[in-house]
Amino acid sequence: MPTAANPALDFLEEQFPFLVRRQVPGALRRAYHLVDELMARTPWLLTPSGKFQRGDLIVVAVEAEFEKLAKAGSLPFEPTWEDYAAPTGKHLVLRNEDTCMTINQIEAEGKKPRKAIFRNVFGMPNQDFLFDDWNRESRERAGLKHALLLHGYQDLKFAFLGIPDPAANRLIEWTTNLLQIPHPVEQAAEEGPRESPDPESMENIIRLVIDNDDDIK
Repeated sequence: MPTAANPALDFLEEQFPFLVRRQVPGALRRAYHLVDELMARTPWLLTPSGKFQRGDLIVVAVEAEFEKLAKAGSLPFEPTWEDYAAPTGKHLVLRNEDTCMTINQIEAEGKKPRKAIFRNVFGMPNQDFLFDDWNRESRERAGLKHALLLHGYQDLKFAFLGIPDPAANRLIEWTTNLLQIPHPVEQAAEEGPRESPDPESMENIIRLVIDNDDDIK
């Protein structure tokens, strides 16, 4: 008997084919490793209160890795930085003609990220803008399907792509664990980076976490 069609998984397969998905494990492992290296070298991050910043640091490091991949052309998306609902920080959005993707940590595989206003602002506004160009751009953005790249949590045990239910606190569908697909050996977690982390990058990560501490989770 033929397998029934699954539009959600078909969409994810179309937007995130194998050559794109195989970029995910290495990028996540590099980000987690960079954060652990940073914490080991930064005494104030090893205090009881400092250790609670690890999740925030992972968010910033992961977004930086995926922005780098997108800018290098390794991912078929345009990276943009957009405001949270409150103007206290920004988050990365990866866009193409059909979808916009955000990246989130979750506590368990198959879960939807905690509710956040910025994840629900991809629709059209209630009123038209003054200029036609703005209205056209708004309609184009509203037509994009929202996808999630989910990983987690304190330890990198899983990563998968998912389609959120716009009306319920659940995922419509999600892929298998992306960490289990073949990917370049040089990006494996146990090898770590070939060079010491860039001190300037570490300073930027620390600065971003301090500036956006309330909204970056």
